[in-house]
Amino acid sequence: MIDTNVLFSAIRYRGKPFELFEVAEKKGVKILIPEYVYDELKEVFTRNNLNFDLVTRFLATYSNVSIVERELRDDLVDLAKKKVQDRKDRPIFVYTLLLHEENSATCLVTGDKALRDALNGVKEGLALTVDEVLNFLSSWSL
Repeated sequence: MIDTNVLFSAIRYRGKPFELFEVAEKKGVKILIPEYVYDELKEVFTRNNLNFDLVTRFLATYSNVSIVERELRDDLVDLAKKKVQDRKDRPIFVYTLLLHEENSATCLVTGDKALRDALNGVKEGLALTVDEVLNFLSSWSL
């Protein structure tokens, strides 16, 4: 699962976040984008006078990317309120836990240290940096 900043960086600045998309597709790894992230990215593009068509065109080039929507469970929302200071990060925290329950291989890729710490405080390995995921995928053979 990808957060807003990683997705924004992949689209606008390429670099390692873009490399993550490329490697994940080659290795057959799914990239999940919560609808909340997609909507937040739309706000960021609008606020910065950027054409959101860049996002839809970028995502359309990858066969392994899915936008997902889930109902946020009250118990996980309550946990997010206790563990996550930044209110805007709470839905991502909840989405990560929900999607991890569905598939234990699911983790969040984020550069946000506070969010990583909050998720990894619940279960180690729930949130990783782009570099950590790239290192893992580079050692992963098909």
